[in-house]
Amino acid sequence: MNSLLRHSLCPLLSLPLITLCCAADEYPWSNSAPEDIVRNALTPDSVLDESASDWRPAVGAIFKPLVKDCRSAREAVLTIAANMTKATGVIYSRERRQPCMNATEALAEKKVSCTGQSILLVCALRSVGIPARAVGLLTWNHIRGNHTWVEAWFDGEWHMIEFNEKDFNTPWVMEYLSMLDPRDPAQHIWAATAEPTGQYFPAVWNRDSRIPAIDVTERYIRLARAWSEQNGQDPAKQKLMVELLPRPESPTIIQLIDSKGNLIDEAPLPGPSDDIRKLATLQLPRSGTHYLRLKNIPGSTLPVSPTDNAVQILHLRRSNPTPSAPTAPTAPAPQP
Repeated sequence: MNSLLRHSLCPLLSLPLITLCCAADEYPWSNSAPEDIVRNALTPDSVLDESASDWRPAVGAIFKPLVKDCRSAREAVLTIAANMTKATGVIYSRERRQPCMNATEALAEKKVSCTGQSILLVCALRSVGIPARAVGLLTWNHIRGNHTWVEAWFDGEWHMIEFNEKDFNTPWVMEYLSMLDPRDPAQHIWAATAEPTGQYFPAVWNRDSRIPAIDVTERYIRLARAWSEQNGQDPAKQKLMVELLPRPESPTIIQLIDSKGNLIDEAPLPGPSDDIRKLATLQLPRSGTHYLRLKNIPGSTLPVSPTDNAVQILHLRRSNPTPSAPTAPTAPAPQP
């Protein structure tokens, strides 16, 4: 018996189930996923907590023709993702009616959030027999704001992909992920699933929602570090991004020194007129003992150590600050 049929909780073959089971044998990648992946990321009609809809016929009619010549799931995922707006007319827009739309609503209304984009992309992939799920986090580290993206299962593992992207591991998302601090629960990354886990997806549009989820933070921290090193980051060093709060009114240089006081790196600290996302950037060696200090300001030395992340962000606070002269920095406040 077809594996998709075995996972159905329905004893009778409804039309959507017949459509799904028939699709399972239609592609070169059919029936390649483990049973738990099928149960949680292929057969479910819902992705997050969007309203229920019979999206499979309409979505399948759009995307099945797109992948008819694809010889692998990888090729099919990239083909679908790269052509989402072209195939559907759906775009990201702050003018969307609501943040969490089902696929039927997205196709009708055309304007969606990143969450709406992700739901539609998940449905598109599932419609051609590729397991997919939504992944997201409550907030970034360096700026406030949530984000949702998609993972597709093939070749024995999950792959990060986004709406309209032509390749996996979207660069700006990887950069932002590299800055996360996993010690902060608000910055953990969650993959939505169908079966209960006792943990929940960060649904910012509905704080009362209870979408089962799996914590995939560690995997993404490793992925982001590998991506950073593949894109030029020295594996022997960690990118250290620093700001001093309140931001100094006068030009101020922060220096990185070793245990003997030798200068390793230095950079100007952002001031109050700089973009909130701008931070001083230093290269912190992953071995040895090092300190931060403010140039030409006695008593401003602070020890600093690397973490396992690709990037470490420090928000330092001044002790007894004055409007014009920065004073000794203190360690950042504990993570919530």
